[in-house]
Amino acid sequence: MINIDKGDIKYPLFLGTDIGTYGTKSCLVDASGKILATSFIETDILTPRLGWAEQWPDVWWRAYRESVVQIIKKSSVNPSDIAGISISGFSPSIISVDKYFKPIRPALIWMDRRAVEEASWVKKTIGEDEIFKKTGNVIDPYFGFPKVLWLKRKEPNNWRKVHKIFSTQGYIIYKLSNTICIDHSTAGNFGGIYDIHKREWCESLMDELGIPPSVFPEKINMSKDVVGEVSKEAAELTGLHKGTPIVAGGVDAPVSALAATALGEGDFVSMIGTSMCNGVIQEKLRLSRKLVSYPYVAYDLKMTYSYTGISTAGAILRWFRDNLIPYEKSILNNYGLPTYKLLDRLATKVSPGANGLVFMPHMSIGERAPFWSSSMRSCLFGLTLSHAREHIYRAFLEAVAYALKYCMEIIMEIGLPIRRIILVDGGARSQIWRQIIADVIGRIILYKEDVLGAPLGDALLAAVGTGYATYEKINEWVNIDQAVHPNLSNTSIYEKYYKLYLKLYECLDECYELAEDLNLR
Repeated sequence: MINIDKGDIKYPLFLGTDIGTYGTKSCLVDASGKILATSFIETDILTPRLGWAEQWPDVWWRAYRESVVQIIKKSSVNPSDIAGISISGFSPSIISVDKYFKPIRPALIWMDRRAVEEASWVKKTIGEDEIFKKTGNVIDPYFGFPKVLWLKRKEPNNWRKVHKIFSTQGYIIYKLSNTICIDHSTAGNFGGIYDIHKREWCESLMDELGIPPSVFPEKINMSKDVVGEVSKEAAELTGLHKGTPIVAGGVDAPVSALAATALGEGDFVSMIGTSMCNGVIQEKLRLSRKLVSYPYVAYDLKMTYSYTGISTAGAILRWFRDNLIPYEKSILNNYGLPTYKLLDRLATKVSPGANGLVFMPHMSIGERAPFWSSSMRSCLFGLTLSHAREHIYRAFLEAVAYALKYCMEIIMEIGLPIRRIILVDGGARSQIWRQIIADVIGRIILYKEDVLGAPLGDALLAAVGTGYATYEKINEWVNIDQAVHPNLSNTSIYEKYYKLYLKLYECLDECYELAEDLNLR
């Protein structure tokens, strides 16, 4: 519980919410950036097959309503004092609705990699060079446009019902305001139908792909743009004040980067949540086939957010907790004790390199930038009878650090110097994980313990969009006050293990293909 003296509150207030893969998180802040209340509502995903990942959109809507109700109750504020609302969400996701704006099927979310045949078809019929030239991105099942093609080709009966396609936050905005909208970051992350140079829909590619422009909003908004206001019905469901302005919001990763004060070229923010997203801000556009690039959520028309990452970062620790220590988890939960702190303490007893264990942290079949693989998967290398659970857990932590180092090297290949390295979100709260990352990359990393990530970035966008702040206000709201220095003796050890990691990455490629041939999906 956050204790706030009502006399210290600087009005007006701003509400930010992030729709995450496994939960919805909200925060309410005042005009000085002071956090008045937070809430989190857990959700889950559907995985009908390996490599598939879905969610019903109304699960997000329920979680959003509950989250906002909690915020208002905890803060005891008058909802009319909330001057603006912003929502971010994971991306790309395909929410298909009929003419009554009812979801036709579960949404295909960012983790879903089923559109392998569709991506292959685009490569053959249009070609990756043409797609990359116009969009700045490659062809992969990760992106939104192959997911749309999958729906059209594999579920024609559902496709005939499609009236509009929403993004994650776009669906919530519609439920709040009856507004149909999309922002530049979300449109850009659809991939092959957005022109990164002109910052608009690429209708020529839409035509070649057979994707009708009419299913998307015609206008693409900046993330700060006010696009609607809370309707009477939504006000009754959420407790919000009717008429409260709503801005367009954006993709969760760049919104989280904004919350971490990333506003200059070379600012690098690693968001370690369920997945790991390593994004860098650039003013001069530099493109690479190993990066995903789309407009930033601040100065949308001139700044670009380019990122790499892995689909399972925090998710592999969750898997470890739920599957390898279920008994201990149950006992600790009964006493209200955090399981991850116990695991961190165990990992500190293991020396760098986890006694020869190296893990490839790809526990969702296939991987996005910079790996671009439809068959990549995890592998635990070097396991012997001398290893225990704590060795495996430390190897999991180190694996994400190795992947982060590789992603940084890809970014520097395009001639973009990395100026600051900032860690945010849940995984960054682990002190040992932060130290392992600093040791592996051999550089100072910055961190602030209580940065809320995307919800705080959303609150800032709401403040900017309603005219109460500039983007630079985030530097007053957030002071990145912790620096983690690398232990250079550990860095020397990790350099050797990193070479092994790279060799495993290279050698396992053929094994992934063999596993694919065995239909191990």
